[in-house]
Amino acid sequence: MVDQASGDVRVRLWVAGVSGVLAAILLFYFAHRVYVETASYAAYRAGTLASEPAEVMDAEYYSGTGGYAGGNAQEVTFRLHSGGERSSLVRVRDRYLDVEKGNTVRLGMWHGHLVTVEGAYVRTPWTPGASLVFVLLPPAFVLAVLQCYRLLRSRRERPELLPNDNSSVSYISAAGLLAFGTGLVMLLIQDVPWSAVPAFVVSALGPLTWFTVREIRLRRSS
Repeated sequence: MVDQASGDVRVRLWVAGVSGVLAAILLFYFAHRVYVETASYAAYRAGTLASEPAEVMDAEYYSGTGGYAGGNAQEVTFRLHSGGERSSLVRVRDRYLDVEKGNTVRLGMWHGHLVTVEGAYVRTPWTPGASLVFVLLPPAFVLAVLQCYRLLRSRRERPELLPNDNSSVSYISAAGLLAFGTGLVMLLIQDVPWSAVPAFVVSALGPLTWFTVREIRLRRSS
């Protein structure tokens, strides 16, 4: 029984470590992304973007099932006069840029990030790929928190009582489903660059709150 309890603790340590590292990496990525999108949007609204001329290198259009997320999109590549290239991706036809290859346009830049083209806002912070990656963050965060909590309990109570105590599966599943739903919402409200923050709060803290309530009830009834 002691060997089994020790094995369970080792498994929890490994799971907590892997999920914690994954959650930390994803948290850093999305925190940086939210900061960039929010700060660049604020600069756009305040009219403080750095203006820089650029030449249109290419303008491509995707439609139907061959397009981005099965829809329509316009991708334009620019060559900055100061050197380097930037690209814009617009997935709403009404917002397509009226440019052709060889045109010289004025870009609005924020610390090297392309924000506007001839005054038109072109940032699309939450692409389908970013939203898909977001789905991994809340479950990894919830799993890491729950395993750390159970490891803490194992130091204070008998480890053999812990393995089947309030399983993590339902909470991780709930976090994944909520992350998928809020990820879709992020795609629909692209004009709100900080939408990932409430999405994370709902999809991560919701299952943890559920766990906390059930844990309190279990401990009171035992």
